[in-house]
Amino acid sequence: MGTPSLLVVDSHVHIWDPAALDYTWLADAPTLNKPFLPEDLPHSGANTRAAVFVQADCRDDQALKEVDWVSGLHAVWPQLAGIVAFAPISRGDAVAEDLDQLLERPLVRGIRQLFQDRDESFMLDRETLAGARQVARAGLVFDACIRSRQLPALAEFADGVPDLPIVLDHMGKPSIAGGDLTAWRTGMRELARRPNVVVKISGAGAEADPNRPLAPQALPVIQETLHLFGAARCMVGSDFPVSLTSPANYQAWITVVEQSLAGASDGERGSVAYGTAARVYQLAEEPEQRTSNQEQD
Repeated sequence: MGTPSLLVVDSHVHIWDPAALDYTWLADAPTLNKPFLPEDLPHSGANTRAAVFVQADCRDDQALKEVDWVSGLHAVWPQLAGIVAFAPISRGDAVAEDLDQLLERPLVRGIRQLFQDRDESFMLDRETLAGARQVARAGLVFDACIRSRQLPALAEFADGVPDLPIVLDHMGKPSIAGGDLTAWRTGMRELARRPNVVVKISGAGAEADPNRPLAPQALPVIQETLHLFGAARCMVGSDFPVSLTSPANYQAWITVVEQSLAGASDGERGSVAYGTAARVYQLAEEPEQRTSNQEQD
């Protein structure tokens, strides 16, 4: 397929090593139950400006160890520019202690506690909202990983913490393989009314039918996301190795995203490819990138 012309910030990538940390969920994912390390990643100077590591759901009490382990791999993973770490915001104001420790790690840019397998009441609990406000006070971003049925609850969550930048992972995990996107479209339309929410164009591979080509399945979802949120509130991510499992898949995904941007301006393409992620996660940028993003804003 060749090298895609979009040079991106990969805003959502995982690595893990079961020999270094404990990942109980891997027992139920046999194809992923092995180390995925920097040498396995598809990133190169030809396709990736920078990358954001997102916590890989190791044991909760190993969160700091995960950050330190990933940070120590920077020498062999030069694209690494930011980390979204685990912190238990459901602890309420007490999470400030965890955040203080994470803020001592210079690559930490955001926080994630998974919502996807919780009841909607979990994210709207008084303690969870109090913890989210602590994330905002710390100057960090919150990654929200939910399922599409939880989109209305996430809109309420966003209302409860209007000062917190929220990044919706994987376009809210629509049922791409199932084909019925009505409820997802309604939920995304309502969520887009919250100005503190941006979206990762990622995760389609895990929700699509693996026996059909990805592009025709994913393009309507990506295009609807772009229509609802606008390029300045969208960023591209790979979700490697969960949604994509090889460098060829990575290049094919970037090409799908590029196809979704047909007719977009250079500024819009730049926002989706790198500008939104660089701004939201406060990543280091080269001067010409900063100038371009200021013009887009």
